[in-house]
Amino acid sequence: MATIVFDFDSTLIAEESLELVLARVPGMDTARLERIAAITRDGMEGRLPFRDSLEQRVAIAAPKRVDVVAVGRELRAALTDGASALLDDLLAAGHAVEIVSGGFAELIEACFPRLADGHVHAVRPLWGDDGAFVGLDDADPFATSKVAGVAALGPAWARPIIGVGDGATDLALFDAGLVDHFVAYVEHARRETVVARGVPTVGNIAELRATLATLLS
Repeated sequence: MATIVFDFDSTLIAEESLELVLARVPGMDTARLERIAAITRDGMEGRLPFRDSLEQRVAIAAPKRVDVVAVGRELRAALTDGASALLDDLLAAGHAVEIVSGGFAELIEACFPRLADGHVHAVRPLWGDDGAFVGLDDADPFATSKVAGVAALGPAWARPIIGVGDGATDLALFDAGLVDHFVAYVEHARRETVVARGVPTVGNIAELRATLATLLS
């Protein structure tokens, strides 16, 4: 059996979840949302280190934990078409499914409660007693990068390990040898710096199913 490692933003969902959370902040305006989106693109295309990207975005408007969880629950009804069924089928076939994200773990766990018990690997920020964002935890390797986070998990996943995602931070797992294969998912965001690497590229879940079947055969 294999391990399939999925990105969350612009892969299992169509959007960037942190942008959805920050859009809820009172007083958020179009100019700041556009700045957040630009920072996200720079990070996903490899022009800005992940931690710098995350810190810059949350500095624009610190989110509330209640909003993080609420967005996750809302996204259950807005998953990429066919994604939920694909995850169910992979699990039923005996494969391990892991989600590795640069987003907030609480949001993803609210979206995928069936994977919340140890299969969501993402940023766990520090929250105040009132649920306000306090900052990033320096002891959390996922607050540094996906590579640092996955490397810290140790050799716990069954191989082969197949990574699926849209961004440079996802491809970095392949470059670091932490996944054996990488599939670029371009339905929602096509990152030319990723596609240019010549990795398998898929435009929807049906194409992803076919590619995974080939890699797992």
